[in-house]
Amino acid sequence: TYKFKINAVDAHVSQDGLENVIYNVHYSYIGEDENGNVATQIGVQHVHNVNPENFIPFNKLTQADVVSWIEAALPVEEFQKNLDSQLAELAAPTKLTLSIPETLEQEDEEVVA
Repeated sequence: TYKFKINAVDAHVSQDGLENVIYNVHYSYIGEDENGNVATQIGVQHVHNVNPENFIPFNKLTQADVVSWIEAALPVEEFQKNLDSQLAELAAPTKLTLSIPETLEQEDEEVVA
């Protein structure tokens, strides 16, 4: 399953007589598979100028309202493919990250004269 989560918004304090006018939306696009593995893609989407006739005051906004503003502007199908790839890697890893302990030191080679 896939879903958007709105993490934060950037807003103009005042614009064209309106208050808290959103211009950037910080979002996460989250995918979850049937095994409970979760993958996330984050981003920021610019929101174009607001129509004063359709303006929703900030204190009345819902996640669904803001998602509807950005969803059409984003390549959701690409996001899903990316998340599917991440989820497949979580389910059956083909790569891993290894750390080199600080206690392993390279031995000095004997100098040959």
